[in-house]
Amino acid sequence: MFTRAKSFWERNERRLSFVAFVGGFLWDNLMLTEIDRLRDHILILAYLVIAFTCIVLLNAHRTRLKKRASPFPAAKFIEFAMQFAFGGLFSVFIVFFSRSGAVVASLPFLLVLGAFFVSNELFKKHYERLTFQMSVFFAILFSYSVLVLPVILGDIGDGIFILSGCLALILFWLSLRVLRLVAREEVEESKRVLLPIVGILFVTFNILYFNNMIPPIPLSLKEIGIYHTVERTRGGEYRLSFEAASWYAFGKKTGAIFHRIGDEPVYAWSSVFAPTRLNTDILHRWSYFSESSGEWIDSSIVGFPIYGGRSEGYRGYSRKEKVFPGKWRVNVETLRGQIIGRFEFTVEDSVASPILSSETR
Repeated sequence: MFTRAKSFWERNERRLSFVAFVGGFLWDNLMLTEIDRLRDHILILAYLVIAFTCIVLLNAHRTRLKKRASPFPAAKFIEFAMQFAFGGLFSVFIVFFSRSGAVVASLPFLLVLGAFFVSNELFKKHYERLTFQMSVFFAILFSYSVLVLPVILGDIGDGIFILSGCLALILFWLSLRVLRLVAREEVEESKRVLLPIVGILFVTFNILYFNNMIPPIPLSLKEIGIYHTVERTRGGEYRLSFEAASWYAFGKKTGAIFHRIGDEPVYAWSSVFAPTRLNTDILHRWSYFSESSGEWIDSSIVGFPIYGGRSEGYRGYSRKEKVFPGKWRVNVETLRGQIIGRFEFTVEDSVASPILSSETR
């Protein structure tokens, strides 16, 4: 039976890899829910255990070959399992990090994750090298540390990110210690190349973070829109009136054009998800586009606290007076300027009252 399975694998390796590559990503998109769900973290930890176990077994296999001992009969399947686990992990990271911030602001970091995800399929021949395996594994450890520590500690900020980097380095060092038990020569030979690569990855992550290119995980924007009126009810709900978005504006509740009557104010209402134990402050940054300079100019900044634990996100709003016609946008940001989400709209003066919809949420 093992011979049949091996023969089937060798005949269909490319097709099976492609199906696993695409199917795994789609599955993660559908199944992953909130970042503080225990079930999702059990999945990530399972991927991590599988990936590292495969690294250990593959390098033990290489050591056996050097000593002219009998090889592991399932070496190819172990390599595939490692590739599958790596792909699953980067798929999970792309899903969670892309949900956490504005794609434009976080694009460099998402491209880095995407490059790891795609290279997992393209560079299979390099998977037998310990240097390649452990470089990818360090990127995984750092990404997961950045993701999970804010959830565990109930806080975000520079200190938490630095702590995440330290945790990733410690786990990486411990991993090398374990590998030395089964493949001492492989580890020693790879250090000359591996350690500089890990150093470059560590510096790259820090550059991206301190330039606000890593999404503000675990915060994620559930909803944002522009409203004509926002009223807080006695029951703690919000009564909202707005110009409904066009049917083809996928995922948007309010329209991209605000028809202003006289000097009426504009309201920005947002809902931001945070894990149960995380309480922090966020900002609404109002900006307008200057046609003369071709740049976005900050007009006002309004801050308010959010409290974690509500699956639909913590709701809050800001009010902007003296809005003039033109292009405007509202960024939802952390205190250090990481963009959680953004809404762009155009203000137009109107004589006739626009058709408004209303909701209570």
